[in-house]
Amino acid sequence: MSDNVNDSLKIRSLNFVAFSLALDESTDTKNTAQLAVFIRGVIADLQVCEEFLQLVPLRGTTTGEDICDAVLQCVCQHSLDLSRRVCVTTNGATAMVGEKKGTASLLVRHYEAVGYDQAINMMHCIIHQESLCAKSANLVDVMSVVVKVVNSILSRSLNHRQFQVLMDEVNVHYNDLLYFCEVRWLSRWAMLSRLCDLQQDIATFLHQKNLPHTDQFSDPR
Repeated sequence: MSDNVNDSLKIRSLNFVAFSLALDESTDTKNTAQLAVFIRGVIADLQVCEEFLQLVPLRGTTTGEDICDAVLQCVCQHSLDLSRRVCVTTNGATAMVGEKKGTASLLVRHYEAVGYDQAINMMHCIIHQESLCAKSANLVDVMSVVVKVVNSILSRSLNHRQFQVLMDEVNVHYNDLLYFCEVRWLSRWAMLSRLCDLQQDIATFLHQKNLPHTDQFSDPR
């Protein structure tokens, strides 16, 4: 199915009169740097196609040059015609928007070096709806309790080891908790999702260790 989707997108891309790329480089909760590449193209009858093109893992450094190389490799794999590219959109990271060594600038220079004279528009930044929602939603009461509980378990070696033993004994899918990082917009969701799955087990552990906030985790609501 994956091959069929890729082939279908590649065939559709060949008919683009013009297209633009959107690039979003971020680091997930496992410290893996990933580059998400999206394409938006228009065909002759003005039908617009917007698709997720590829997720590229970035190993080692994530400089503007590294990201630029990853983008060019992605373009080559999908047989995109660079002469039809009219815009590149990035997030606001320095590696993306730097005037000299930013990915967008390097892509434009590569474009000019291969002989294309069509102007390339550069825009930033990509804003995630989930990130905006997390910032506007009032989750202070929830997050303050959750962060304290996770820190009381993970930041103390004995508690952490005993919690992992308990998770092994009850044979749950996860055997550990996740820290919350304000900078990484996905970590709030990952942390809360993991806590919801382990709510009863966490309540049991807090009760056994006589730690605070046992009542909140024992409440089924």
